[in-house]
Amino acid sequence: MTNRSSFFRHFLNIRMPYMDLATKFLCCLLLLMEMVFLGVAIWPTSWLLFTFSPKATSPAAWTLLILASVLVFNYAYLIAILIVRILIPRPREGYFPRRENGRPPAEGFLLMLNLFLVMARYLTPWAALFSSVLVNLFPLHFFFRRFFGPNTPTITLGDLYRCLDPYMIEAGRNVQFGFACTILGHIFDDNGLLIRKVKIGDHAVVGGESTIMPGVEIGHHAVIGSRSLVLAGTLIKPYELWAGTPARKIKDLIPGDRVQE
Repeated sequence: MTNRSSFFRHFLNIRMPYMDLATKFLCCLLLLMEMVFLGVAIWPTSWLLFTFSPKATSPAAWTLLILASVLVFNYAYLIAILIVRILIPRPREGYFPRRENGRPPAEGFLLMLNLFLVMARYLTPWAALFSSVLVNLFPLHFFFRRFFGPNTPTITLGDLYRCLDPYMIEAGRNVQFGFACTILGHIFDDNGLLIRKVKIGDHAVVGGESTIMPGVEIGHHAVIGSRSLVLAGTLIKPYELWAGTPARKIKDLIPGDRVQE
């Protein structure tokens, strides 16, 4: 892992193009990656249909064959993404300012490469509902939690929340993620790139449609109100209720209290 990361960063430090050019290059790379992922997934699916379709002589048989093909496609697609995830190094934590000539930092290029891989994961073609469930079940659950993220024993019903940097997210047991909440591990602006982990304790609640910025630490049993914006670097202690835009502490929670937003 260290040698591979050093090679990537040495390559990126040779010449980092301006962001527009880098984005175009990465879009082409994303297209190539998606075609490879689709090719890997379609091959076993086509083999399954080619082999068993002559034997499917009833509507029930065709139904089972089509369902099996959908599962095979999604499993193959997710395994292909997982292999690429293991090969591509993750961005480092830290602050990376723009270079003197205005070019973005080399770490930004690596971050965008990882973001496109995350897009391929969450925008699975044709059957995203299946993939969002399969990554939470055995045997893929262990591998995706370990290599792709978010690193958490909490199980959700599908992809109900958005993690743009899932490998930078650490969450404890029984965390409640509200619908359409967003958790970020990076901020990229005119000054530079900030990359920080987000840590969430056991039994915490992240309200629906809220946004958690990089470097936030949420203690166990803490509650984030819905549609809140938690700024980067915020420390939320256990049993605290925070809400608002930007979020601020509302009160301390007593174990057993019911929170009304």
